[in-house]
Amino acid sequence: MSDLQTVREVRVPRHVVEEAHAHLRAAGADGYEGMALWAGEKLESTFLVRAAVVPRQTGHRGEDGVCVAVDGAELHRINVWLYEHKFTLVAQLHSHPTAAYHSETDDTFPIVAAAGGLSLVIPDFAVRPFNLAKCAVYRLLPPKGWLRLKGVEVQRLIHIVDD
Repeated sequence: MSDLQTVREVRVPRHVVEEAHAHLRAAGADGYEGMALWAGEKLESTFLVRAAVVPRQTGHRGEDGVCVAVDGAELHRINVWLYEHKFTLVAQLHSHPTAAYHSETDDTFPIVAAAGGLSLVIPDFAVRPFNLAKCAVYRLLPPKGWLRLKGVEVQRLIHIVDD
């Protein structure tokens, strides 16, 4: 597994952002959280995102709220795909029905589990166009766990680039 703690810049093509966001918005239109992943390659201290990965997923809605689940067979399929393309996951993205924050479930059951990996939470079921400043962005930094990045840290780290 790649150590992502040395990554100082994540470059994400706009079409990858839009593909992931469209999925989150579609799931939200049905009242469910959605999940997507950013995959690519690390070159020294820069991570180049090459693809959005939208896992087969199941949304759940109940008295305690909503969540999204990806089963073991799908995780295996994604890992095989990553291996075949020589890619690594750098970020997981998912939507929340209202405020953007990392829940206990988000902390406990991440798909991106490499040190230095990112988790972006998009508010309001992603109904508005993607805006990095409106997302809650967390970075996995052991032994502390998932730490929320400040706006200026997010601006320095994640760059959305035109295709």
